[in-house]
Amino acid sequence: MEFDNQNKTKASDTIGTVVGRGTLIKGSIRIKDSGRIDGHVEGGVTSEQDVIVGEGGVIEGHVVSRSAVIGGMVLGSVKASTRVVLEENAVLQGDIYTEQLQIADGARFNGYCYMLKQNERKKISK
Repeated sequence: MEFDNQNKTKASDTIGTVVGRGTLIKGSIRIKDSGRIDGHVEGGVTSEQDVIVGEGGVIEGHVVSRSAVIGGMVLGSVKASTRVVLEENAVLQGDIYTEQLQIADGARFNGYCYMLKQNERKKISK
């Protein structure tokens, strides 16, 4: 899986924080670099870089990041300034604010999508 086809940046090369399977975090978390959620977070996740929600991962809260790749479940809005990817098993119940959106066959999305122009990226509040 790649975040950015132009830079060939692999997710595994940039992840600084991992919430592993079987882990439950109650409360919002802030991640300086990129993070991967394979466990359960009852609260929002904010990252200065990228957020990856693994196939078994659950976030009950908002996601704010540069980009977001969702393979699990997010119950809340996703504000990703550059890109949101919903993989085939993803479930997203909330609104999306992003510049680029990719939805795979089989993904479920219930909400509104607001497509940002490049000059609107800074409107994404952290």
